[in-house]
Amino acid sequence: QNLIKRDPPAYKEDYDTQFRRLTSLIDILLLSPNADPSPKLVELIQFIAAVSSSSFKGKESDEVARVLMGLLVGPGNVTGIGDAGNHISASALPLVNDSLPLPALQLHREIRKACVSALILMRNKGAIPPLILLQLFFQLMSVVPDKNLRESLYHHIVNDIRNINKASKAGKHSPKHGNNGGKRDEKLNRTILSFFHRIVSASANESVHNNNYNNDTSSNNSTSAASFTGEDSPTDFAAKRATQITCDLYRHQNNPK
Repeated sequence: QNLIKRDPPAYKEDYDTQFRRLTSLIDILLLSPNADPSPKLVELIQFIAAVSSSSFKGKESDEVARVLMGLLVGPGNVTGIGDAGNHISASALPLVNDSLPLPALQLHREIRKACVSALILMRNKGAIPPLILLQLFFQLMSVVPDKNLRESLYHHIVNDIRNINKASKAGKHSPKHGNNGGKRDEKLNRTILSFFHRIVSASANESVHNNNYNNDTSSNNSTSAASFTGEDSPTDFAAKRATQITCDLYRHQNNPK
């Protein structure tokens, strides 16, 4: 990685070879997505994510993000990668849906973890716009019954939003987290808040509908999405986390440091 960082053009062909290797290993993985993954694939996911976001940011890093996000939600559901993702509106972001059969549910948990870790790394290096990853991670929280993964996603979202709201030192522009000349990006904040409001509102409406349905029936389906033993269902978890983040954002806006 250090050699590539020093002279990216000299190692571009080697990078392209490793990226093609990654896509080949992913094609093999998709034949049996829940099988124990090859350690080489996990290592390669991290390597390609790190190199593309530091030495080949732009077209190459966008393609890596599409591949990794495609593994989690399906290639046809990946949109907004690149500069366009910074200008997307909250209404254009799909809401979480606990009935959506995400490909992530079929993946081995180590591959899910590797993809999420790689995407977080790319986001931290400014290679992925915040809103696209925000929507993706809430989608995963609402569907994947993996408590550790959901906690990791939540902590990343909180930290990312905090970083977006930090005024850059000495008023320097910081495109990595969306700071604008030492000022918070209020437009981005409003979009994030709007997205969270839509999640909370949709969850409240769903709860009312489910309560009415249960009152009108004599028995409950024990295999429903909400029937998790000892913990919230993924959808409830996502809605509660959205509520917490929304309140934190409002407190931050009303009491800026």
